[in-house]
Amino acid sequence: MTIRNLLTLLVAGAISMWASAQTGTVGLSAAERLQLLKTNRELLDDLLDQGTLMADANTPIDRAAECQRTTDRLAREYRTALDRADADRAGEIGDHLDKIVSEGFAPNLESARRDSKPGSPDYDRVQTIHRNAVQSLDDINSAPLPDGPLAKSKRLRQAREKLAATAAKLGKPDDR
Repeated sequence: MTIRNLLTLLVAGAISMWASAQTGTVGLSAAERLQLLKTNRELLDDLLDQGTLMADANTPIDRAAECQRTTDRLAREYRTALDRADADRAGEIGDHLDKIVSEGFAPNLESARRDSKPGSPDYDRVQTIHRNAVQSLDDINSAPLPDGPLAKSKRLRQAREKLAATAAKLGKPDDR
């Protein structure tokens, strides 16, 4: 995957989140809309910064590391949505997270693994990046859903299933 594709993926995801937040504000108070705008703004800023760092990365290891940082940022946003019992937001963030992992992180991780030799500093770095990404995805998928709308949300359930499948495809570190 080229740097341009990764950056395009991040920007498209960010725009998608912004656009969906715009249509989801019906019935919200001005304070709630302001909080949603602030939340989306912070996330968009972070994702655009990550996209820039990804575009500047010169090696698959560096791109995988940046994708992993983006994964962590989206995972934090996902957990925040769960804490707020916002199933739609969690499902949406889960979908974006799946795209970043499957179309950005996984291909770069595979390239980095091919380019590194066991026992080398690069190999150890690849294993650490891989381990951190898998842990982040495992944390998301093992987070219990409280009874109520979150547990019944079809969109959230589908996003979690996709993330679990993506995590399984990544395998565990040292699986070659």
